[in-house]
Amino acid sequence: MAKTSDSTVIVGFDLGHGETALAKTYTDKSAAPVVLDIGSTGAGRQHVTAVAEHPTRGVLVGREATDARGVTSLYLAFKSPEIDCDDVRTPVHLFVDKVGRDARERDQDLAGSRPVRWVFGAPSGWDAALRRSYATLLGQAGLTDVEVVPESRAAMLYARDSGEVSLEKERLGGSVLVIDLGSSTADFTSVLSYHTGPPIDTGVQLGAGLIDRTILERQLDRHPMGDALREALHDSRFERLRLELLCREAKETFFRTDPSRFTDDPEATVGGMRKVATRTGDVYFEVELTAAEMTAVVDAPQPSLGDRSWRRAFRDALQEAGTRMGRRPDMVLLTGGASRMDFVQEEAREAFGADRVLLGLEPEVAIARGLALAGRMSLRAAGFRADIRKLIKSDRIGSLVQDRLSSLGERLGAAVAEGMTERHVIPAFRRWRNGEITTLNDMAAGISTALHAELTEPGNQRLNGVIADWQNELRPELEELTRPICRRWHIPPSAMALPAVQVSGDKITVPVDSAAATEVLDNIAKVMNVVVAGVIATTLFGAGVAIIATTGPFLVIIAFFVLVAGGNEVREAAMEKAREANIPLFMRKVSGENRLIGKLRQGAASQEAQLAAAFSAQFLDEGAQKMTSEISKGIAADLEALADEAELLIS
Repeated sequence: MAKTSDSTVIVGFDLGHGETALAKTYTDKSAAPVVLDIGSTGAGRQHVTAVAEHPTRGVLVGREATDARGVTSLYLAFKSPEIDCDDVRTPVHLFVDKVGRDARERDQDLAGSRPVRWVFGAPSGWDAALRRSYATLLGQAGLTDVEVVPESRAAMLYARDSGEVSLEKERLGGSVLVIDLGSSTADFTSVLSYHTGPPIDTGVQLGAGLIDRTILERQLDRHPMGDALREALHDSRFERLRLELLCREAKETFFRTDPSRFTDDPEATVGGMRKVATRTGDVYFEVELTAAEMTAVVDAPQPSLGDRSWRRAFRDALQEAGTRMGRRPDMVLLTGGASRMDFVQEEAREAFGADRVLLGLEPEVAIARGLALAGRMSLRAAGFRADIRKLIKSDRIGSLVQDRLSSLGERLGAAVAEGMTERHVIPAFRRWRNGEITTLNDMAAGISTALHAELTEPGNQRLNGVIADWQNELRPELEELTRPICRRWHIPPSAMALPAVQVSGDKITVPVDSAAATEVLDNIAKVMNVVVAGVIATTLFGAGVAIIATTGPFLVIIAFFVLVAGGNEVREAAMEKAREANIPLFMRKVSGENRLIGKLRQGAASQEAQLAAAFSAQFLDEGAQKMTSEISKGIAADLEALADEAELLIS
């Protein structure tokens, strides 16, 4: 694969079942892709997907292939997922090699020193493995750097960046139904927030080529030499392909013609003529299409469609696609040459609303332009992702987390200590006073266990609030790290900003619904587990018992009973002895319960502040390295998730 470059030429190569078009753009320019005119393929900007081998003229493509006499092989409509089949591999290789060579001969950009990437499209139903196999086949046809992307993605980028579709770009970020009408298939694909979903199976193969064959059969039925022509088509597969192409071109001319012409003159016709060699001599086959005839064609029962007409089957497919999406799409994007058929547009508007159906100025080259845009975006996105990963691998995020860790430690200490006098110390004191707890050390251990259970309880609002507030304070500083990268790649800096974290009830939430937001929530949950289950648990079940027993409100209880007991020991030894002793019950009740509880409540704020400071220091002493590492990993994963969506904004 060619390296990422600011001067790469991108060619969108829309190799369609019926027609082919090429478009060109550059990674260092933002102008819309230009459709290439490849002369030897004939017909200007859109070319018949046809290739033939001639004994003296070599490989012929486009109209040259279909018009040439004396060919030894002729292939039309050969794009297929059956890429291991010779009838697919051979024509794909011949066609791509010839078109590629012709393009390089006519366009110096493609033959010069600049790297060139060729971007092909694949139907949405082709999975990643099939796309890779297809890319390998295309690379064997003389193209050095090949990328294959879903055609639905190309259609979305065409609508967003080509300037040919009039819409608010925000609509593309919602629910979009992409309908790509080709000669062999009609692909329906749902896209949500620029993420392509699986193809929608409408249960029918609905290519516009079926209309071409219907036109051919109806014209043969009314031709005075119809039997002779059918014999000729039976004798020559090549001749049948040529007549189907003639009917396709007549159909395309009909739908490109201003409808008022047929309204003003119901007998007005479009068509074409070709001389066919039959067993009894040459016969001229003529196609004539009036408005009435075209209506009869699209409404004719089709055995392959369960005797439904093409129009009816398309209407049913629209309804099925809407049902399978599970919601009314915000936008319906029609692409492919067959989308020019006015009744197709009418049916889509009837199904989804006229204001939701969009069609580009040139739908027949929309995919080629979209493929070029996809290639440009892919190379630019690779540079963007490289910059993001460079930032992640540096120590800048870890340094930022480490610098702000003392603030987290202070808040965690406060989360443990705040209110513990009322919630834990006083209830434990009452149980100890009544003889339910043996020693004061046992009481301290019980308080530690209760604190741990409280803090590890799912949805602990105090701890959730600590994590949410602390991460929100990091957001602006993280955004400053990603802002230069966003500017370099012309992405709004907000695209790489972590969503604000909120605490709603017992849950942490973010105010946006996206894959990145889900990743952020998942990573916060991981950080919570590390902080709570790891650092806090280690502290509470280790040094935490001693901290509780020697600091804060618990110290008030011990000091009181040391004073009551009297003795000659130094203060520290007396307090340690008191914590370990099974103080007789009568001594535990020597003073009124309310007196000591009142004293605990009176000094709760200052005593809990002392305990919070002690816990904070212990958290950082025991867990700073682990918290820095795990939180940095979580932020890195958040940035990767944001980059997945941000790169879709690159154009």
